[in-house]
Amino acid sequence: MVRVLVLTKNILAEEGITKKLQHLNYEVFCSTSILDELQSNGHMPELVNYFPIIIIGETISSYEMEILLPKLKKHGQQIFREIDHPLSEDEKSQLLNHGLSGYVQSSDSIELLRENLAEVMAGYQNYEPIEAEACFKKESRGLSAMTLINLSTLELQVLEKLRSKPGEIISRDELCMTLWGNVSQSRLAQLSSLVKNIKLKLEILEIDQELIQTIWGKGYRVMSDPIVQNK
Repeated sequence: MVRVLVLTKNILAEEGITKKLQHLNYEVFCSTSILDELQSNGHMPELVNYFPIIIIGETISSYEMEILLPKLKKHGQQIFREIDHPLSEDEKSQLLNHGLSGYVQSSDSIELLRENLAEVMAGYQNYEPIEAEACFKKESRGLSAMTLINLSTLELQVLEKLRSKPGEIISRDELCMTLWGNVSQSRLAQLSSLVKNIKLKLEILEIDQELIQTIWGKGYRVMSDPIVQNK
């Protein structure tokens, strides 16, 4: 399964294209916090290296895209621009001249989206993401390295949401709204299961510290500036 990272200012705005990509068996991760990190300090989170395909969402302006591209293109991924309207030939040429691999339209049919990404799928075998084991050999390891373990898309979204506010308690309701856009008993139960799975995967890696803390009656938080060490 190929992982796709969608950079966006509003995760809910990507619901349409996310469902189509998932229908095509892509594993999709939408993130606002990675975008914020790139824009605020130019830092490229190591998590980005785990995605061979990056889509710059339609909520990001052309000006912002031009600033992001030099940082994103250094790592060899295929980068697509999401658009909300048909492009003229001149506009298509301009996008490609920026070094983009192509573009996708939010209203594209599943069939058209499949064909637009077909060449990328063919070249997926040649992409070599940073291995999680290598990341954990670094002297200083934080959540950006930790997220390279084998997490599902929803688990990644939980971790990325918590990571966006280190040290702060994020309520269970807020996490449910981020993941599904609604809160219910079944969603809360599913969230508990996701957090439990993340913790179990960390235990398998024999991590010394409990990075995700459960604050009963309030929610969850990750420790500020955490250092992850192997035993």
